[in-house]
Amino acid sequence: MHELLLVWYLQVPVVFGGVLHMLVVSRGWLPSLVVPVHRQLFGANKTWRGFVVVPLLTALGALLLVPGELLLGENAPIGVAWLLPAGLLAGLGYMLGELPNSFFKRRLGIAPGATPDRGRAFFVLLDQLDSGIGVALAYALFPGLTLSAFLLFVLTFPLTALGVKRLLYLAKLKANPA
Repeated sequence: MHELLLVWYLQVPVVFGGVLHMLVVSRGWLPSLVVPVHRQLFGANKTWRGFVVVPLLTALGALLLVPGELLLGENAPIGVAWLLPAGLLAGLGYMLGELPNSFFKRRLGIAPGATPDRGRAFFVLLDQLDSGIGVALAYALFPGLTLSAFLLFVLTFPLTALGVKRLLYLAKLKANPA
């Protein structure tokens, strides 16, 4: 149970960054950064705006962990001094984690942002696992994440992501619920 609480705790900055990123996207803020990283390889939806905004907002979200880190003291998973770098790395891990999946989907002829009807469950799961793996790898750079916590993070992140995406969809900040 301790590790489950730990991985949900570590998901807070990523959820914060992801929700605010969708606000940035839905409002059309920072339009000069809406330039695909590489349209042919990853599609039109993987933009430099995401690579700038998500790590910064996730780092800001990591500051939400300050009270927990202070309460836990020496037992804190990251440490107050490392929260901003951990948030930046988690946000970058999120974005980098999505690239192989986007590359794979472009090779299969799946349009950016689309989920095919055939194999839908597989692609929805893959869409959630990819970023979770990226974030877990980023957090693995810090000594507080054991292998079992890493695996638990990867397994629980899709549930968290789908729940948050459903809420963003209901709030009309996201075009589709998955």
